[in-house]
Amino acid sequence: MKVVVFGSGLMGSAIARDLVKSKDVEQVTVCDVDRHRLNTLTQAERSTKLAVKIHDVRQQSETAKLLKRSDVGIGALPHGLSEYAIESTLHAGVNFVDLIFGWRFGQGAVHAAAKKKGITIIPACGLAPGLSNILALAGAEQMDRVDEVHLKVGGIPERPQPPLNYRIVFSFEAVLEEYLRKARIVKNGRITEVPALTGLETITFPSPVGKCECFYTDGLSTLIQTIKGVKEMDEKTIRWPGHVDQIRTLIECGLLETKPLKIDGKPIVPRKFVAKVLSDRISLGKEKDLTLLRVDVAGRKKGRRHQIRYEMIDHYDPRRKLTSMARTTAFPCSIAAQMLGAGEIPLKGLVPPEIAFKGELRIKFLLYLEERRMKITTRKSWGE
Repeated sequence: MKVVVFGSGLMGSAIARDLVKSKDVEQVTVCDVDRHRLNTLTQAERSTKLAVKIHDVRQQSETAKLLKRSDVGIGALPHGLSEYAIESTLHAGVNFVDLIFGWRFGQGAVHAAAKKKGITIIPACGLAPGLSNILALAGAEQMDRVDEVHLKVGGIPERPQPPLNYRIVFSFEAVLEEYLRKARIVKNGRITEVPALTGLETITFPSPVGKCECFYTDGLSTLIQTIKGVKEMDEKTIRWPGHVDQIRTLIECGLLETKPLKIDGKPIVPRKFVAKVLSDRISLGKEKDLTLLRVDVAGRKKGRRHQIRYEMIDHYDPRRKLTSMARTTAFPCSIAAQMLGAGEIPLKGLVPPEIAFKGELRIKFLLYLEERRMKITTRKSWGE
């Protein structure tokens, strides 16, 4: 199997490093415009299977050629660039797995074009959305009626430290966008939008993690279409206590506005300035991180209230020097690409991860995660 990965940032590099470990993968080509990032990858993972190429995904004819030489493509790109990769894979007629979802040409158009080409595109196949969606549907399928679905996911440093009790492992501007974009949730059976950072509540994990806080963010992705008839469904991001108040202070002070201000005659965008100043101060550096995930599904089964909880606490990998966020985002994507490249997923078109991995394929997918030491516990409870 030959795989091409577009993007060699934290996630793209981790995806490539996982792929080269597979006996079924013959070659992995990683493309990026940043030579330094590509060099960092080849120094971290010295494998004869790994090839790197300086390439701008916006050069779509060349992007399509790279895809045609591969069995499957992977997108580990920012939103604006990911669209070029999707357009190219539709032109090339090659299966594709993307970490994100929400392109300007819409899911209906992508689905129709992919089906016409006879290919499969799996969007939003990372940690959340991705694994969280797969677990949510796994729980929903065990109910006669699904009433509630609650996803809570977050990557945090092992210990809270100022400023913001947080450390970033990717673009801080992307994190800020998550905090400012309205979140789609289902409330009283209706899809609605609520401000991000609202719905604040305390969540407790087993020791040594303890108490954290969580709040609404726009992470349901395709679940709104795939799980119908629920009364309540939402996704919340987990952080150490106090983080939300600190972010709200930045917002109230106007420091996250996007309208330029003139300072000494020069236009300055407050959000870009804050992101630049804080990025160096809150980058993870040599600190260790951990990833928390909890998926609660509740409903009725055989006339009784039934609840299923999936939970995961994942840690930094000191042996391979991989952050937990890189592991937990990259591994689901890598596994999906390998299963897709091996012809195990028969569905064509735009196929959400929770639909692509059902039944035996879901069991296999989760076993592959377990082999990578991503351990998910399951707890079931019954009521009246």
